[in-house]
Amino acid sequence: MFIFILNSCSTMPAGPSVLVLPGDDKDFNQFHADDVACRQYANELITAPQKEPDSKEEGQQGYDIGYIQCMYGKGHQVPLPEEIVYETL
Repeated sequence: MFIFILNSCSTMPAGPSVLVLPGDDKDFNQFHADDVACRQYANELITAPQKEPDSKEEGQQGYDIGYIQCMYGKGHQVPLPEEIVYETL
């Protein structure tokens, strides 16, 4: 008999915490397929052998960044976090 104990303080996100919308030339089926692929990509980024995230917030941030990059690369509309907006002088 196997007993699995789940840690309620897990650092692994359940999914993205950002809203991404389909690109102008993308239908819902393509959007859904890209969403699934990008969730997998983001999960692989934060579970890479380097190290597990130190906190739930760090894990979520890393997941969201990977997810946004992937969805943007596939032509979807993504949010632009304030932290990466640079003012030009």
